[in-house]
Amino acid sequence: MLRKIILPIFAVILVAISTVGYIYGPALTGVFTAKTRYLIKPSPQKYGADALRVMESMGIYANSDEFKAAKKQAKEDLKQAKSYEDTYEILRTAIKVAGGKHSNVITPENNEPSTEENSEAPVVEKRGGVVYAKVPELGRGGYGQTYADTLSTGILDGPTCGAIVDLRGNGGGDMGPMLAGLSPLIPDGTVLEFVSPFGANPVKVEGNSVKGGGTPTTTSGGKLDVPVAVLVDDKTASSGEATMLAFRGLPNSQSFGAPTAGFASANVVIDLYDGAALMLTTAKDRARTGEEFNEDPIQPDVLSDDAEKEAMQWLAERQCS
Repeated sequence: MLRKIILPIFAVILVAISTVGYIYGPALTGVFTAKTRYLIKPSPQKYGADALRVMESMGIYANSDEFKAAKKQAKEDLKQAKSYEDTYEILRTAIKVAGGKHSNVITPENNEPSTEENSEAPVVEKRGGVVYAKVPELGRGGYGQTYADTLSTGILDGPTCGAIVDLRGNGGGDMGPMLAGLSPLIPDGTVLEFVSPFGANPVKVEGNSVKGGGTPTTTSGGKLDVPVAVLVDDKTASSGEATMLAFRGLPNSQSFGAPTAGFASANVVIDLYDGAALMLTTAKDRARTGEEFNEDPIQPDVLSDDAEKEAMQWLAERQCS
């Protein structure tokens, strides 16, 4: 008799768990593993609905009335989708509301990992006693360690009285290797924080290791205690801006150039079933000065049309040339 009662109850529980897993499982795996995962191929409607759930769970503006309206409209529009490609523009409209202007839908053809072949390499040069480091943008992928080692090794190669960190044109990407490569110039501790509706998460430099921002990355070689000039322009964005903020407020650092692009916020990238991805803003940047940045350009300490010249003059005033 007991067995007859237990078996139907167990069946009901199993069905309930399966139903919940089918409805919410892909979005939860997206949140916790950075990829939506399925047991069977999803329909375009299911694919789109799960992407909307990820936005709702993580987007910096997900609790806004604007996103509630955008989500409702997206669900209606998804009914007409006949392919995954049909969902991209619908999801792109919604994610811009959930995460702001820094958020986007990356199509499969644009979601390729960075490699040494398809990435701009960092450049380190000695100019007298000054070490000059060109720090370009860096996509996701396996090239980050080489990128970081190139910077740190070059910076520490030989005697140096000062440094120029050139972030002009750096549109962002994986900030972990950027900061690890520049870690010889950055004091240990919290360099900035990502502030979300759920709290603040620190990005920390410890020795030549970086954690809390982008891919955790470690280089070697130690530290330098020298003045650092940071160059920025209107194409310095995202992780480029975060790297700028890693020097902001330090007593021996100044930034030069033009106001940045205004994408000073933290993104997560969630891979979708077909190789597309959600790039979703989850937090704004807070510098060690207490200033918070998000969608407005960051003003450099010194506005200049000739940032490199101004930086060299500033270093010369500190007996470095």
